[in-house]
Order: sequence, then structure tokens, then C-alpha cells
Amino acid sequence: MKRRSRISILTGTLLVLVLCLPWTLIGKTPDGNRVRKYVPEAPVAQPRQSEWTFSADRVVGDHTSEYVEAFGNCSLSLGENQLRADFARYYQTTGWVFLKGNIRAHWGGDFLQADEAEFDLNNMTGWLKNGKLFMAKPHIYVEAERVGKSVGDSYSFKNAKVTACSGEKPAWSVTTQEGDVTLDGRVHLYHSAFRIRDVPVFYWPYMALPGASKRQSGFLVPYMSSSDKLGFQINLPYYWAIDDESDATFYQNYMSKRGYMQGIEYRHVNDSATKGVWQADVLLDAKRASHEKDEWDDYQGDGLARKNRDRWWVRSKYNGWLGSPKWRVKLDLDLISDQNYLRDFQNGPNGFEASREQFLDAFGRDIENIDSLYRRSSAYASRSWDRFGVTGLIQYDEALEYRNGNNPSGKDPTVQKFPELDAFAFQQTLLGMPLEASMGAKYNYFHREYGNSGHRLRLTPELKMPLKTDLVTVIPSLALDHTSYDLTNHEKTGVMTLNGTGGRTVSIDTDVMKDGFQSRTSWSGGFSAFSEMTRVFSLADDLKPEPTLAGTSRWTRLKHSVVPRVEYGYAPHVGGQQKLPYFDALDRLEARNRVTYSLTNVLDRRRDTVVLTPGEGGGQPVTSVASDYLDFILFRVEQSYDLREADRRDERAQYERRPFSDVLVELKVRPRTFVDILTRNWFSPYLASMTESETSIRLHKKGLGEITVGYDFLDKVDEYARTRDDRMSILNLGAKWEVSEDFSLDARYRHDFASGRDLERTLKFNWDAECYSFYFSFTQKPNDNRFEIGFDLLNF
Repeated sequence: MKRRSRISILTGTLLVLVLCLPWTLIGKTPDGNRVRKYVPEAPVAQPRQSEWTFSADRVVGDHTSEYVEAFGNCSLSLGENQLRADFARYYQTTGWVFLKGNIRAHWGGDFLQADEAEFDLNNMTGWLKNGKLFMAKPHIYVEAERVGKSVGDSYSFKNAKVTACSGEKPAWSVTTQEGDVTLDGRVHLYHSAFRIRDVPVFYWPYMALPGASKRQSGFLVPYMSSSDKLGFQINLPYYWAIDDESDATFYQNYMSKRGYMQGIEYRHVNDSATKGVWQADVLLDAKRASHEKDEWDDYQGDGLARKNRDRWWVRSKYNGWLGSPKWRVKLDLDLISDQNYLRDFQNGPNGFEASREQFLDAFGRDIENIDSLYRRSSAYASRSWDRFGVTGLIQYDEALEYRNGNNPSGKDPTVQKFPELDAFAFQQTLLGMPLEASMGAKYNYFHREYGNSGHRLRLTPELKMPLKTDLVTVIPSLALDHTSYDLTNHEKTGVMTLNGTGGRTVSIDTDVMKDGFQSRTSWSGGFSAFSEMTRVFSLADDLKPEPTLAGTSRWTRLKHSVVPRVEYGYAPHVGGQQKLPYFDALDRLEARNRVTYSLTNVLDRRRDTVVLTPGEGGGQPVTSVASDYLDFILFRVEQSYDLREADRRDERAQYERRPFSDVLVELKVRPRTFVDILTRNWFSPYLASMTESETSIRLHKKGLGEITVGYDFLDKVDEYARTRDDRMSILNLGAKWEVSEDFSLDARYRHDFASGRDLERTLKFNWDAECYSFYFSFTQKPNDNRFEIGFDLLNF
């Protein structure tokens, strides 16, 4: 057993070697059978955080010496900072320490190794010879001929190799003549060479690698691809850290077949309720399609051409407040140059897919589909009180079929809301009676370039009377709808074909519409009745809060709930509506006399887990049992019966009566492990077949991968109450195989059974190593083959 001596350094100026033991012991060969401690005869307090603790196998020197030398297993420590070496010489008056041989240091979260080193223990500065340095923030290794440590966590080095990879032969590294690491973790390298497996690839006179302590400006990893439509593409983003609340990215995007596109994205988070993302891209396209036949085959069929070369897309999402945090504001901006822009520029860091995913993740709000001929922009403000609320909306729909000379812009009948104002009273008890009342008031000014424009005011009060018993809850309701119109511009544009309910088109004859002030009053009523029957099954004995069971988890209860529900709605036929203006579906109230019935089954599990929580004041841990609940299976069946359809006399020769709606069968299975199933299917009792389906299945296991199956189906329907002229049948298959911890394969396949063609075939290789990631993908779509290559030097 080695003897160890302890020395305390008070405030970096005095080495205290213990005062009351014979100094003749220092320097002698230690007794191998006992540990000698240098302690005073009187007890003293533990070293303060400003004191260094020193130990070694043998110490030579005393408190009158200029320096003290230590041999064998030398160790200096101050809190979590530690220095270890075979030899140490400490200068008592200056606080400097010289270390030699097998040096190991743990300093402020960084790890250092060297042959020789000197440190000033007063300000934590020094140097290392033939040193190795690992900095946790950023995650880098530095091996240098000389490493200098400055005040704080900053370093300088000469003739060094820098990398984020471990091992003697790292996957990538940068050799440099000089370099430094600043306090914010940024690495500056001068006269450097980038190497792959120690083989030099390119030289760079200056290189800067961002640190992990804060956001830093600089170029990001480039995006590279090659496709039939765009040619070779390289997108080099530059990131600008403006301040703590905002940043921006500039996208320098070159495409060999289309030209240079400049993009910009600005992001800001001002407070917990205010954030925004603003994006814009602009391109002078080398190609144009003066006629529809000049477009790609998969773009044709809409009767539109793309004559413009100046192409752009501006989009944003914003959440904030106006004047007071109680006035919430939301802004959605989506303006574009032409109908094919998004289909041309779908991929990449500033493409449609990336923007859509970012908006959904950050704001939970989507944008219009990639092939939509309408792009919607809106500004929304709201304020709520205990019983009342108000909202305001300005909405602009850009109709792309009236741009670029395809159709005259003066003939654009698209309705714009400038503005829409809503005021509503929340449902509340009325005058102490068993009645609940609510009220809505909506004002719109609708503007059209071609067609009628004007004001509309709609008032919708509603009464409900909940009736509850132990077995069933019944909620009758009665509502009033009063709508007033005042046209500011009346144009007789003839018959307009518009979309109605159930997928049917509705013909509106503007020539019979009246000008000036008009109004309409109607009412509706109905009821909702439901009940719930439950039974709880015991699956296992309750867990006991015993420390030996900590971490044990199991299902202990299973609850089965059955919820039958019946809803009835009635609205009378309103005559004379053809004389009223038409701005949206609310202007043509349809008569209703329908009952809907459903049966829902839910399985809910209770899971108990034994957990250990720290005791108060650092006492003994407390053992308890925590429970969580999950509705992991839902099965619902629903159908409607239309009493008006059962008595219909119109067009009986062409359409037979079909009062029963399709039967909806819905199944959700989400136990959070292994499988997720969501499927909704509609079956026609008259056609004896499925008319619509939405299905997604996901099988997953950590460490193995996942398989996804999706199917979307719509069949043609020609009935009195609904019409669908197109058939859709699309299969989506996806798979991810985690071959190893580093390597994975992704595949995606989409097929349209209606047209008999493949929509997409994608294969992607991913390699996620310790210090870098790399992927290669190939995508095949109609009229386009696309290759993508991407990499990332992790932690930079």
C-alpha cells in the first residue's frame, strides 16, 4: 500500500504541508504498511473550494523552500478539476506547477493528456507539450505539438490534428499549423487540410468550426442532387446568428438545367407567445412552357401553360399578440408565381416538403397541397373572456389558373374575405333555468374581381337543455339562423358551376340574383342522446411500493366501455334562395331530416409502475406506485338514415331512393409499442362494396426498424345525394431496416391502381457513425429520376 501525503494550497499563494509533524520525515522512503498523513495536531476544517488538495507517493521540500517536488502518483484537485502526473514541482510564491510524465487532467469538463505541462493554479492557465485535448463542448479531439490554455475554457494549439472522431485513424480530421478555441466553443483553424482516414482531400487557408455553447454564423452542410428536371443541383446554405432571439439562413441554390435560385429564411422567437418563420425564394428559370404540351407529361391535363420565367415563392407562419398578450395573432402567408413551381422544386432544404414539415412542427398549421390551384394567405386575431370571444380574419386566395396569361385576371371569380369578424357567447346556463344558451355573430365583406361583392351578417343563437339520468343523457337543441346581405357590386355573369355538398356540383344562376339588401331566416333543431356502459377487469395484483421492485411495470386493470349514441337533426326547406348572393356554402341552406346512430367500444388499460423519488433534504428515497392510463383500442360503427331521401319524389326515374348512408367502420389500435393501426372504411349497403377507405398500419421495433402500409381509396359514386366522377386507389408502402447501429436502409413505394402506374419508388442508404452521417437516395417518379447525396459532420 502506497503512502500518500496531502498538501492544501490556500488561495493559490501558500502551500500548507501540515504544521506539526517532524519535517525530517519528508523525503524518506515510505513505510509500505501504512499511509502517512500530514495533519496538524489540532483538528481543522475541510479545504475550501478555493484550496487545492495535493497528494503524492513522496514529497520533498518544506514551507521555507522556493518549491516543493513530488514523485509518483502526483495528484492536485480542486472540486472537479484534477491534475495527475508522475512528477510535479510546485512554486509556492507564484502558484505555478510543473508536471512531467503521464500527465492526465480533467479541467472544467475537458480532458487533457501530455508529456509535459505547466499550469498557473491561480487563473487556471498553462501549456502542454505533445498534448491531447478532448473538449466536451464542442465535442472535439485535439492532438498538438503544443497546447496553450488561456483564461476560461479557451485554448490555442500548433501543428495540430482536430476531429470529432475517436481512434488513432479518425474517419475525418483537419490538420492545421495553428488554431484556437474561443470561449464560445468556436474552433478557428489556419493553414488547414481536411483529411479522410488521414488522407488529405483539400487545403483551406482558414476554416472555422462552430461550437456547441451557442448558435454561430457560418456555412452549413451543402445539399447535392441530380435529377432529370433540374439537372445537377448544389444548395449551399449560409447561417447567420443575428442575436439571441433571431437568425437567418441564405440558400445559394444552383441547378444546371434551371439556373440560380436565391432563397432566404428568417426565424425569430421573441417570447413564449411570439415566434415566426419567413421564407422566400426567387429564380429566373432557364426553361418556360409557352403551351401546355411543353410541360412535363405529369403536369398536363389542367389546360394551363407556364409562360413565365420569373418564378418565386413567399410563405410564412407567425404567432404573436397585438397590443396585449390577450389579443392573439396568427399569420399564414403563401404566395407563388405559378401552378407548377412546387412540383418543380419539391425537394431540398428550402423546397415544399421541408417548408411544410417545418410549419407543421413549429406551428401545427399546414399549407395547401403541392398540386392545389389555390394558395391561401390569412391574418387572424382573437381575444377570449370568460363567457365571450371575438375573432377577426382577412383571407386572400390566390387563384393560379388566372395567372401568367392562362385566363384573364379580370374574370377571376375567387371570393376574398376582406374581412371576416366573429363574436360569440360561449355556451352557458340561462337565467338559472335548465337551459344552456350560446350565440354567434359573423360579419363578412366578400370581394370578387369578377362577380358579386358585398356584405353579409349572420346571427346564430342556439338553446340546449341537457337531461341526465343514471342510464342516458339527452340534449335537445334549437337554433335560429338569420342572414342579411347587401351587395356593393352586382354583376350578371350567367350560370356558374360551383362545388356543393357531397361532392356534387351546384349551378348558380347569377342573372336571377337580386341586387341591394336581402335577408333570410331559418331554424333547425334536433337532439343528441348517448349512454356509457363500463366494466373493469383485474389483470394482476396491485404492485407494492417496495424498493426491491423499483422499475417494475405491468398492466393491472382493463376497462371496457361501450358508448351507444343517437343524433337527430332537422332543418326545413328554405325557398327563394336562388335570388340570394352566393359566396360560400352557408348561402344555400339545405333541408335536413336525418338520424345518425353509432356504437363505440373502447379498451382502456391501467399500468402501474414502482418508482423511486429522492427524499426531502437528501434523505432516504421514497418508494411509490405511479399509474398511467391509455385508450389503446377504439372500434366504432356508424350509419345515418335520411328521412327526406326516403320520401323523395324528384328524379326517381334516374336515381332510386337510398336513405341509408354508407356504414362507417373505424378501428384504432395504439398500444405505443410494436403496432399502430388506424383505419376508416365506408361500405355501401346498396352497392355491397367499399366506397371509401383511409388506412395506415405501422409495425415498429427499436433496433430492428419499421414497416408502414397506407391505402387511400375513393370509388365512383352516382347517387341523388352525392356524386363522385373520379376513382382513386393509392397504395403507400414504407420500410426502414436498421441493419446495424450505424447503417440503415429506407424504402418507399407508391402506386396508383386507378391509372396503373407507379407514383414513387425511393431507396435510401443511411450511415450514422460516431462523428458523421451520410446518406444516398434514389427516387423515381413519373418523368423524373432523382439522386441525392448528403452528409453531416456531427456536432458541428
